[in-house]
Amino acid sequence: GLDELFDINGFIKKSSVLVSGEPGAGKSIIAMQYIYNGARLYGEGGVLVTSEQSVEKVREIAKSLGMDFTEFEKSGLIKIIKVPIARGAEMLPEKLDDAIKDNNVSRLAIDSLTPFEFLASDIREFRIKVLSFVEQVARHNITMLVTAEKKKTDFESVEFSAEDFLFDGLILMGRLRSSAGFERVLGVIKMRGTAHSEELHPVEISKTGLVLKTVE
Repeated sequence: GLDELFDINGFIKKSSVLVSGEPGAGKSIIAMQYIYNGARLYGEGGVLVTSEQSVEKVREIAKSLGMDFTEFEKSGLIKIIKVPIARGAEMLPEKLDDAIKDNNVSRLAIDSLTPFEFLASDIREFRIKVLSFVEQVARHNITMLVTAEKKKTDFESVEFSAEDFLFDGLILMGRLRSSAGFERVLGVIKMRGTAHSEELHPVEISKTGLVLKTVE
């Protein structure tokens, strides 16, 4: 349902999209679906980068949500990479640099950016590296989705960080109180180059991943 929120029916090619939100909102699932459905529906090669979970754990979670990466990994259409995070680490480790230079890669998902920021030696230098990274990925004709944690997701008074302005698109995920407790929601804050929905959309975690419901 996410594609339908944009006039062009999806992301603009070579754009970079930041999916930001609180823990448990479903950000990691979006990253998995972005890479999996790119391969399954469009035959597009993708790289899924994990900075927190092991590769085995990513495969296990994805499979529990109906996304079995096995055959796509065997064919080379999908690569799952674990990037170890160290203090002052570069934004573009060598093995990731090699992966995105593969001519068959059209999609890149990084889950998540937050550990890089926490361990950055200099926050201003970190932001310069992020911008440089975004530009380099675009030069390889890759469309990128990146996740990040956001401490405050009050949709009526969102507190933006510097990283939010470095990406072409910003999607915010969080929870709103409902009569039964809390409801997961998603909103598109910005998307350069296309008109998009201005509504908050309910999101559910199903057996096939996240399902976004349009507002009636």
